Amino acid sequence: MNAELAAVIEGRHLVLRRAGTPCLTLPLDLGGRHRLVVADAATARRVVSTIEACPGSGILPASGGLLGAMSVAENFSLALRYGEEEAVTGDDERQLVAALRLCGLSDPRIAALGRELPMKLDRAERWTAGFARWLVRPPELLVIDRLFAGLTRREVDALIAVEAAYHRRHPFRPVLFVDLDSHELPELPECRSLTDLAESPCHC
Repeated sequence: MNAELAAVIEGRHLVLRRAGTPCLTLPLDLGGRHRLVVADAATARRVVSTIEACPGSGILPASGGLLGAMSVAENFSLALRYGEEEAVTGDDERQLVAALRLCGLSDPRIAALGRELPMKLDRAERWTAGFARWLVRPPELLVIDRLFAGLTRREVDALIAVEAAYHRRHPFRPVLFVDLDSHELPELPECRSLTDLAESPCHC
């Protein structure tokens, strides 16, 4: 996909255009899972960075998006304080604990997790920690970038189960999965739309 990309918010929809032609139109207040399939990693990066520039979008990379030099607790504190003057409150901490419980983590693991560096965690737990942040501070559109690349079937099923917590907690906030084209691409439960940019110049 070499044509110029642009993304805008129009009338409560995200519209992704390629060379001026809409190729994805996504409602922002109906919730649900949506999938955008691209041909390669370079295209995925371009799509994600284009959508990220739109107000109200949040990006969750496969790594979880946490800063490696800070503990998980420090990452959470930074994310919750971003753009705000006040420090993280006890209520924020309680919400984080509740979010991590929704993701399937036990209380002893949650207590230990805060002290650990993201780079010391396995990929699934790093992603889950990053995902919990968005459970507490949901964007208008959550974009999940190439989650399934390199995972086993069991790992895929486990993270799809974790991701289901987002739809239970925020039923009107949509999630867009950006995935690489593959015959082994797992199905998304209750996926509301599929846009395949890997097959056609523009598929809406």
